[in-house]
Amino acid sequence: MQTKFKLIATLITAMAASSATAGVVTQWDYDNQAGFTSYTGTTGVGWGAADDVAASGDSASGSSNFLTGGSYPTTLSWGKPLTGIQNPGGLQSNLNIDSAVMGSINTNDMNYVSGTDLTHNNFIITGDSLTMASVIDGLSLTPTAWEADPSASVDPDVNAPYFAPELAFGIDFYETPNGANPCANGEVNNQGDNINGCGDVFEITGLDLLGIVPVVGPDFVEFTVPFFLQTGDSAWDDVQYFITTRLSGLNVLPANYECQSGPACFGFVTKERTSNVLTAQFKISTVPEPTAIALFGLGLIATGFARRRKNK
Repeated sequence: MQTKFKLIATLITAMAASSATAGVVTQWDYDNQAGFTSYTGTTGVGWGAADDVAASGDSASGSSNFLTGGSYPTTLSWGKPLTGIQNPGGLQSNLNIDSAVMGSINTNDMNYVSGTDLTHNNFIITGDSLTMASVIDGLSLTPTAWEADPSASVDPDVNAPYFAPELAFGIDFYETPNGANPCANGEVNNQGDNINGCGDVFEITGLDLLGIVPVVGPDFVEFTVPFFLQTGDSAWDDVQYFITTRLSGLNVLPANYECQSGPACFGFVTKERTSNVLTAQFKISTVPEPTAIALFGLGLIATGFARRRKNK
């Protein structure tokens, strides 16, 4: 709880602290990396090891690795593919993280830049399936342009690259029966997200442990964390930056859905027989998002995520 209250104080004082300091980094080069730190799946359903969850890929992918603990796999594959019209390519289902992603970003630009997307290639399978995975996501930042503070004794890139707070969260995955009605998300089969049979569900857990309250929309979730430089010079180090991450592109679970792991989580539905891309984007500002300030002011940080109820 102490971490949560520190984050509240940081957000409330951000506007005054940022305006009181003249030196601001206006542009950055970034490197965003993410991978699976652990995973579990069902075993022994009937096809031996061939359909067990298997990991591949490398979160660094040609970039210098900086994630805590090393580089991690970026793809988890599972299941025995069905053949014929239901799965004409004979492909396994998989979750794939696009890592590493590099580019440049401007401070206080309203536009988001691309981060590490997560794709669920959802194919018709039998046998074993993924049940749970843990993800780590890291961001390194190198200042490339800035508005100098006359009192500064060093340039802000003196100790670059700098590292934003790493995000570690869980995925609870549910390979749902395609023929159920209603489907696992509580909605009718053969409509909407269930148009090709009941869509699979993955729930994201653990952000509440980081003291983060997401803003949940119909097809996006976003959250904000504070970030500081560490140059050794208060002219730069006292400036507070805010990194807002947005996950979008998939429909969130409906309001009457209660996550299987408990109410303090959110999740997405993925359509069968297609590639479902959860787009990750972020932006950097010197003032926190108004929605973040409002949420903290209402005290939602103390209660975690908005509770969702599932129809019984």
